[in-house]
Amino acid sequence: MSREAFHLLLDRYLEGTCTAEEKRVVEELYGMLDKADLEEINPREITTIEQKLWDRIHTDISTGSEPVPEIQRSGVWRWTAVAAAITGFCLITGYLFFKEQVSSPQFISAGLSNDIKQQLNLDGKPKKVIFEDGSYVLLESNASIKYPSHFLKDKREVVLEGTGFFQISPDASRPFMVYSKDVVTKVLGTSFEVRANADNSATEIAVKTGKVAVSPIYSRLDLVDDILGHTKEVILTPNQKTVFKAADHSFEQSLVTDPEPLYVANKTEVKELFSFNDAPLAEVVATLKKTYGIDFQIEDQSLLDNTFTGDLTEQNLYNKLDFLCAAVKASYEVSGTTIIIKSKK
Repeated sequence: MSREAFHLLLDRYLEGTCTAEEKRVVEELYGMLDKADLEEINPREITTIEQKLWDRIHTDISTGSEPVPEIQRSGVWRWTAVAAAITGFCLITGYLFFKEQVSSPQFISAGLSNDIKQQLNLDGKPKKVIFEDGSYVLLESNASIKYPSHFLKDKREVVLEGTGFFQISPDASRPFMVYSKDVVTKVLGTSFEVRANADNSATEIAVKTGKVAVSPIYSRLDLVDDILGHTKEVILTPNQKTVFKAADHSFEQSLVTDPEPLYVANKTEVKELFSFNDAPLAEVVATLKKTYGIDFQIEDQSLLDNTFTGDLTEQNLYNKLDFLCAAVKASYEVSGTTIIIKSKK
């Protein structure tokens, strides 16, 4: 957010055009200014208050500290001036709404207790729970799912504890949101697994098909951090996973342990794809990239002079790479969500 936009939003408050929701945000974030900040400022020095708040926000972001609310109502001028600064910064269309979505699923915060269902898997095998839209989750042992009997008109929300594999029915008008301890996973139609470690140290999300967006459960400071442009949301595509570490609120992206083809082909088609006869290395790599949806990089361009002959039909991705690299005297490494092929030293 630019400083100019920040200033323009301050004017909105002073003109009395704020909504009730905007005023509520003022009360939540009032504590960003210390008592000392307010005592030394003249009531008419709105620009000074604006600058102090701007500086304070950036200080809190850099130090990682969480502002502590300190509501003071001893003077009308003080309340109005601070409210102007805080509201101007924090009220960007959509951020308040998203904060509510992430902090608490709407079907729970709405108090619809009679409409909430919960399933717990106490068996040693996966338990299938089907939702009203045809989407379902396979709960692993000791996992539980909480969901409404009827999804809301604009979203589908569930709360997961433990590990579950989701298969989501596409519905572009109603994103599906899975809340799981420290993160929320948002999708339109896809299949993915959410795994919360028993020691509460990390949460892992792995995508099988489609695309998902994963965000941390926001605290107030996280929200401000996001507004300033330091977003922590990650986008995952097939065969990618991310691990969210609660200790430092960081994501670590990588490939899943056993990447799978993006489509299911019969044996004849698979054999045609992966039976090579004097094929250029670039052709083989292009086939792997298209089949698995994974980014490949060839570090040493001289490797492109090599050709490959062999049948990789029955091998998983990493075995395919082992055979390919052995034949062209190369090696490979996985870097994040990319596979790099390089000359063998």
